[in-house]
Amino acid sequence: MSRSEVNKPNSNPLISVIVSAYNVERYIEACLDSLLAQTFQDFEIVVIDDGSTDQTAKILDQYQTNSRIIIHRQSNAGLSAARNQGLKLSRGKFVCFVDSDDYVAKNYLEKLVAPLLQNPTIDITVCGYQEIYQDHQTNYPLKPQLLTGYQATKNLLLNQRDFDVLAWNKLYKKSLFTEHDILYPVGQIHEDNLTTYKLYSVAKNVQYLKDQLYFYQRKNSSITKDFSSTEKTLKRLQVKEQMAIEAQKYFKTPDLKYAAEIALLLSYFAFIDNSITHHIDGKYFNIYRQKVRDLLDGKSENAFLTPKLRFYISLLISPLGFLYQIFRKITLKKL
Repeated sequence: MSRSEVNKPNSNPLISVIVSAYNVERYIEACLDSLLAQTFQDFEIVVIDDGSTDQTAKILDQYQTNSRIIIHRQSNAGLSAARNQGLKLSRGKFVCFVDSDDYVAKNYLEKLVAPLLQNPTIDITVCGYQEIYQDHQTNYPLKPQLLTGYQATKNLLLNQRDFDVLAWNKLYKKSLFTEHDILYPVGQIHEDNLTTYKLYSVAKNVQYLKDQLYFYQRKNSSITKDFSSTEKTLKRLQVKEQMAIEAQKYFKTPDLKYAAEIALLLSYFAFIDNSITHHIDGKYFNIYRQKVRDLLDGKSENAFLTPKLRFYISLLISPLGFLYQIFRKITLKKL
């Protein structure tokens, strides 16, 4: 049964931060404390306790009296359902998502909201981030730039970079979700792959910030189920393929349909490469080699087909794909 515990301030906040929480007793305090320490003050935190069975609910009870925080408890329904519920309860003009086992810089909201307030044609801001491991961290600063939503969508499809796909390093105008009926697909792993391209495509402009403001704790696995390494890889690849197939159907303009076709081709090559490196079963090499051949057979020329991809395709269609296997066994070792 679902219930909300709300102690709302009188005026509507400018930003709603949506935090999905499931069995994060070790991390939820650090996450919420990093949000409460923000330099930008006009915000609320909507916490969705997605049926936690550990001490998460008890820890959240300590935050009930904070006027910034809305706590909603529901039976476990998964990350997408929790985010969608957070969107439904949110009152801000802008929304962002923070995973409950991560944390953010104290100027996370201040930096992300500034371009949106200065330029009403900007609908999404994107920041850099750090991946935090047990013994090191990896930095992902971004190139500061302003792109149209169309350009950003095309880049997402053609370049397949994580910072574009991720849900949590962005601040969005809430109207992108509500006016275009965009929600996260319930029950889906890697749900942002199936959602962010839609948000980009309906945005007027997307602003990228250099600042690394989000701290993604790779050592944690509390949000998603604990699959084996092989199973995780396979699910990630399957979602990349699913995204490209759905995007081809979603877009109306020929350019974006062609870009989605390249995204599908790239997903096939991802299956092939992971089979060569034994991250997934070797059977996928021939399955997806044939899919590449079928995709290209009888198709009109795709302007986004790069010389590099053409070279890979020429090696792949050699007898049994032998030349591609040799080439990638050498090059993938260097990565």
